[in-house]
Amino acid sequence: MQKGIVKINFTIGFGNNIFQYCFGRLLAEKNSLQLSHGPLDALKISSKQVTVQNNYETIVVNDQNYKKVFYSDIRNKNLIINGYFEDYKIFKPYLEQIYSWFPPSTIERNTEDVIIHLRMQNRLIQEAHHKNHISFDSFKKALENFSYNNVHIVTDLEKWDIYNRYDIEKIQHEISLGPNRGAAWVSTEQSLEYINHLVSSFAPLRPIVHTTNSEVIHGSGGLRGDFVHDFNLIRSFEQVVIHNSTFSWWGAVLGNAKKVAIFDPWKIAKPASSRRNLGKTSYPGWFSWGSSEDLYFTKYNINV
Repeated sequence: MQKGIVKINFTIGFGNNIFQYCFGRLLAEKNSLQLSHGPLDALKISSKQVTVQNNYETIVVNDQNYKKVFYSDIRNKNLIINGYFEDYKIFKPYLEQIYSWFPPSTIERNTEDVIIHLRMQNRLIQEAHHKNHISFDSFKKALENFSYNNVHIVTDLEKWDIYNRYDIEKIQHEISLGPNRGAAWVSTEQSLEYINHLVSSFAPLRPIVHTTNSEVIHGSGGLRGDFVHDFNLIRSFEQVVIHNSTFSWWGAVLGNAKKVAIFDPWKIAKPASSRRNLGKTSYPGWFSWGSSEDLYFTKYNINV
């Protein structure tokens, strides 16, 4: 007997793709539908290509109707997955099931330290993200909730040292080769102001910093060639601090981290009606921290 299918249309963005895959697979398994998608090589998920059954109704599932579809009986239909589905409540009852879909991290478990993920690259230079940067003082407040030996920082930057104009221009060039090339950028001075604030402010904590010299993957929006190592590194820690990255959100989830601090407003610069709810994630051991007062450029009264 033929079945309807769930066809996942992956966008750019590694964290986005995991949301899309998990949402689509849950829909397929809940409703006994076939699953169709491209590969997620980094997570050892092979491509599955299934032809849409023309004799079934086709529904496009997006960020506006996903809840209605998810909680309905949709057997014998075709579902086209076109969205991001950044809703922790949807996945909360299925975490154990989701864990079983992915191979474990190959990096030894770290139970003594805490890791902070700092996604920079396009977020350091791009106007749409720059307003969401938070101050070191805010990260410090989050760290006060942890007991640890060392602070680790994992970042997509090439170095963790004082930056100059050449360093920022190199990032601008790398990003200009990808899909963000037409985005509005903040001034080089503002990018320098923020990254050097972080580097100098974290210095007294003597962080163990994990940087990368891998090339930016063309067309990825900013991912570097060794991003899987960074992802598995986050997955190996039991204590994680997340700003507003779906990359580290899934790293903490799939690593089954025991204690996670997540920035409550998630992306402050967006209108309240369009914000995701990930900053409120209430999984076991997770807690939210921070407010609009923690924005770096608000705190120091710098115009952006």
